[in-house]
Amino acid sequence: MAGEISSAGITIKYKAEATAGTRPTSGYAEKASGGTLNIAEYVTGISGLTADFDQYDVTPLAEVRRHRYIKGLQANDGNLSLSCNINPTSRSDWNAIVAEYAALTGGKGMWFEFTLPGDTQSVFFRGEPCEMGFPDVESAQAVQGAVQIIENQYSGWTSKSTT
Repeated sequence: MAGEISSAGITIKYKAEATAGTRPTSGYAEKASGGTLNIAEYVTGISGLTADFDQYDVTPLAEVRRHRYIKGLQANDGNLSLSCNINPTSRSDWNAIVAEYAALTGGKGMWFEFTLPGDTQSVFFRGEPCEMGFPDVESAQAVQGAVQIIENQYSGWTSKSTT
C-alpha cells in the first residue's frame, strides 16, 4: 500500500486560549516558555484519541428476538497519555507547561496540536496537562514514564495552525 508514513517527525504543540472557549488557530509552541526541549524531543509514544460510542437500546416491546441499538455519545476515558523519557530537563519543561495552564484565568483553557509528518492537517484537543510523576523504574533500563493530559474537548482533524 502506498502512502505509509513514519511516526518519526511528529510535532506536538500547545497554546493557551486568548478568549475562553475559542481554539487558537496560530501561535502554537513546541516547547514551554523558557523551556529547553520541544515536547516531541522527550515524548516516545502517544495513546490514541479514538473512542467507542455508547449504544442506546431502542428495542420495542414487541420485539422478541433481538435488541436494536442506535449510536450514542462518543465515550473515551478522557485521559491522553504521553510516554516520555524522564530526566530533570524534560520534567522541568513539562511542568512549566503545567504551570502555564495553572496560571490561566477567566475560564481559559489550553489546546494541544498533534501533526503527523508531511500532513496538511492536525488533530486538536483542549485539555489539562498534569504534573509529571515518578515513573516505574527497573535496573539497567532507561527512566521512562508518562505524563497525562485530561481531554475536555476534541476538535478532530482540521487545517494545521499557522506560525
